[in-house]
Amino acid sequence: MSINVKRIECAPIGENTYVVKDDATGLCAVIDPGCHNDSIDYFIGGENKLSYIILTHAHWDHIIALNEYKSNYPNAKLIVNFDEHEMITDSSINGTKQYTNEDIALEADIYIADNEELMLGNTTLKFITTPGHTKGGMCILADGNLFSGDTLFFKSVGRTDLYGGNWGHLKESIQNKLFKLDGKTIVYPGHGPSTTIELEMRENPFV
Repeated sequence: MSINVKRIECAPIGENTYVVKDDATGLCAVIDPGCHNDSIDYFIGGENKLSYIILTHAHWDHIIALNEYKSNYPNAKLIVNFDEHEMITDSSINGTKQYTNEDIALEADIYIADNEELMLGNTTLKFITTPGHTKGGMCILADGNLFSGDTLFFKSVGRTDLYGGNWGHLKESIQNKLFKLDGKTIVYPGHGPSTTIELEMRENPFV
């Protein structure tokens, strides 16, 4: 089991969109569709190669290109945590109505609970519910790689002053869930450079 990860940093505020490809089958998942471009389409390699569109959370900068993906890849399943239902279905809460030209409010195809798993080809995707930045924030663990959204950054953490944010929940999510993972786990955050669990346990000043 192995995966190939493509990171695209998106304007206007440096959101990271990731494409995860299962090497054995070529099947892909887009994590946090903040942008869409030709290089992403080339990496995916065809309409039927995108299995999932996964949201770590539903803030506007992480979903601004969601409608494009849904249009271009109609068979891809949208995956969201159960507790993010309110945000993904209300554009006034997720911010797309306020901050973008899009008005994104739709139901997910699959709502995920804590510790659920799905297969991407031969790769297991494990979903870890990590509330704090939003009510239904979650991380995705795949082949020793953690896609942490806005829960955990390089030597920083997600803000908790927005709708649904809670500092106590965020700290608990990081300390009791993410810091229990193997220290060698590579962390791909929603903004900024990658890091590791080991480094964050040692050097992150917030937790």
